[in-house]
Amino acid sequence: MKLMTLNAHSHSVDLPQSVSEKNLEGLAECIFRQQVDVIALQEVCQTQSAEIADAEEIHGCVQTGRQTVIRKDNYVLRLIHNLAQKGCRYHWSWHGIKVGYGIFDEGLAIVSRFPIRSVETYYLSDSHDYGNWKTRKAIAADIRIGGRQTWFVCTHMGWWKDEEEPFAAQMERLQRELSAKEGCIFLMGDFNSPANERNTGYDYVKRCGWLDTWMLAGNKDHDITVPGKIDGWGAEAGKGLCIDYIWSNCPADVVSSRVVFSGKEEPVISDHFGILAEICGS
Repeated sequence: MKLMTLNAHSHSVDLPQSVSEKNLEGLAECIFRQQVDVIALQEVCQTQSAEIADAEEIHGCVQTGRQTVIRKDNYVLRLIHNLAQKGCRYHWSWHGIKVGYGIFDEGLAIVSRFPIRSVETYYLSDSHDYGNWKTRKAIAADIRIGGRQTWFVCTHMGWWKDEEEPFAAQMERLQRELSAKEGCIFLMGDFNSPANERNTGYDYVKRCGWLDTWMLAGNKDHDITVPGKIDGWGAEAGKGLCIDYIWSNCPADVVSSRVVFSGKEEPVISDHFGILAEICGS
């Protein structure tokens, strides 16, 4: 089983449309070439003023309830159509979390080669205000792989030292929501917590019982997923940070974990690099 996580930063207002389309094609091509099974995407957006997609266009989308109106320029919808043109059918779910840059619905998504049985969403922040940029949620998909129930969770967390919406409180809420789940859980996304900082977010997730699949991997490359200064991380980012992860609540046999979209094997398509992990026996 191959898993991928990527903060797509698809609402970048500075990118020309042609560059955005090229980045989307780069993501689709990697998914197609690697035959990735489940993809977790953060900062995947649609323009609030765009035309609403019709039922035929969003075939394969598992709805999550409120704030899930899909518009024609939805990043994930366009990705699904791109993959379909390559002969790949993927199931998917997208959920809007908050307003981005005043004009976008910014959301989270899970894309899967396997049917998605059901989807749940959870507020992680104190704020439930769609207009508040600090509002945080997680989206969880129940997917059967090899006849076994497996949960895949995508999230985009806040910062450890945020006085209004601290990381620890968000992680505690997520733990409560996932504690009753049966089967293996893979927790993927942008955690805004550098792996090289002790006694902050990364160590807190580990203390909650989660295993970093990068650490479990038999083969792995460097773990930098942010090459330098980006939104939310200034000079403290230095020459690079690892803040994107694929965690597991079970001791998975991880064959490999590597950084993708870093400009080496795949083009840079976001202000984040992605992670691609291969899990044996799943």
